[in-house]
Amino acid sequence: MKLGNIEAAPGSKAYGRFQAGVTHGQFPAHIPLHIVNGAGDGPTLVVQAGASGLEIEPSLILPHVVKELAPAQVRGALILVPLMNTSGFEFTQVNSAWDDKHLNRLGRGDAQGSISQQMVHQYYQAAIAPADALLDIRSGSQWSYHHFAGVYSAGDEKKSCDLAVALGLPQVVLGLGADDSMAHAAAQDGLAVVAAHIGGGPGLRDYRERDLGRIRNAVLNAMRHLGMLAGELESDSDSVVVLRQHTVIMPTGARGFTFMDKSLRGKAVNAGEPLGYVRHPFSGERLETIRAPRGGIVVEGGAAWPVVPEDTMLAMLGDLVKEDALA
Repeated sequence: MKLGNIEAAPGSKAYGRFQAGVTHGQFPAHIPLHIVNGAGDGPTLVVQAGASGLEIEPSLILPHVVKELAPAQVRGALILVPLMNTSGFEFTQVNSAWDDKHLNRLGRGDAQGSISQQMVHQYYQAAIAPADALLDIRSGSQWSYHHFAGVYSAGDEKKSCDLAVALGLPQVVLGLGADDSMAHAAAQDGLAVVAAHIGGGPGLRDYRERDLGRIRNAVLNAMRHLGMLAGELESDSDSVVVLRQHTVIMPTGARGFTFMDKSLRGKAVNAGEPLGYVRHPFSGERLETIRAPRGGIVVEGGAAWPVVPEDTMLAMLGDLVKEDALA
């Protein structure tokens, strides 16, 4: 398998920097990635993380997952990107430093666009388009904390749901809408696609080992589900709850310090039940109580920091579809 100048023969690994464009100053823009090319034939799985320069947790464990894999025991190929947005990482920001664009808001990219659009286009065509499955690992940066596997309405929902359940996260959320991400584009193109939301917020400090373990398990479980790797699924959960989302609560009311009740995550709530509140940052008065507009189960994800960007999800609710035991 070869991507750009990175080549791994059957039964071997390779690491390098995939050149995906040049800046106005003619500096090359790279995406660091690993290839594990198995000794046997099989599907191609792309695992990517760090489209935001602040979503660093996956990069703490994903290179170790590559080290753990023996190509002789792998069927098919794994393409793994630990941290895609290198310029955002260098400058400690969400968007690309080159053109202030979010790499996961550009769809399949654009060969004639800005540097970030060119990067996404070249990467998408070389890595994602020929693949069979995509695992897009996301975290909540410093503002949110998540533990669910998201499945888009686009494409083959059942195929993606089966992959999502196999990851071993506590919840699978069906019905994610169009978000201009590479993952949504891949779902439209017929791949099995999961947007795995793991960690963020206090996780790096308080739950690092658990979160990194869940990222590791998600990658290896995806490979097992696809027939790329032998062995049983690994998880710290006994079962996976599958929900279909019906409500996403965003910051639309009063602004101030926003506190969401994290003890409700994973639990059923009734319509009108409080989910959190907004407090005045200077007087301390309660400005708004955030309530569930409809009954349902609270998704394991949402705001974890009292001051969040405008596009940050505060909470999500869904209806129970099923609960699957993990074999």
